[in-house]
Amino acid sequence: MATLNEQARQIAAYAQRKRLSRTTLARWQAWPGTDQAALLFLLQDLQCGENHLKDLLDWLEEIAARDEQTIADILERRELRRARATPGSRNDKLKAVKTVLRKIRYPRLTRLEENVRQAVKALDLGRAGQVSFPSDFEGDEVTVTLTARDVHALQDGLSQLQQRLDDGRFQRVFDALDEV
Repeated sequence: MATLNEQARQIAAYAQRKRLSRTTLARWQAWPGTDQAALLFLLQDLQCGENHLKDLLDWLEEIAARDEQTIADILERRELRRARATPGSRNDKLKAVKTVLRKIRYPRLTRLEENVRQAVKALDLGRAGQVSFPSDFEGDEVTVTLTARDVHALQDGLSQLQQRLDDGRFQRVFDALDEV
């Protein structure tokens, strides 16, 4: 384990290499030493620039305050360790880490997304039918798109949609959305 002086030098070197603003660096350095070290360990692997780092700082601080945990404890969660071990590029790992942190940060939204995904899957519309929602579920509208090569395929798609309305599967989609 690095000494505090060595850790401070490593953080300063990282900040210089990534051209971090003084504000972002000061925010990171205001954390307790173990939290600074945990983030440095993550950043050395992910090589985040300023914008991604600011996202991480925001999300980690919010999670830590809400869950009354240290940032080091958050970064040691099994699901985050797994995300860091994602095979692939640095971008693949960063995306996996940010996805896990988003799930931790927004557990209710994550559950909603999963419930809606399951309800849409249960519609079983195949490739001809698509159901979409506003980003981040902002709003209460659902868009249903049918793709058809001819009148018969369109009629089949419309019949399938009507059947899903009649048997209550579409209602489950709207019920899942009402959880917002």
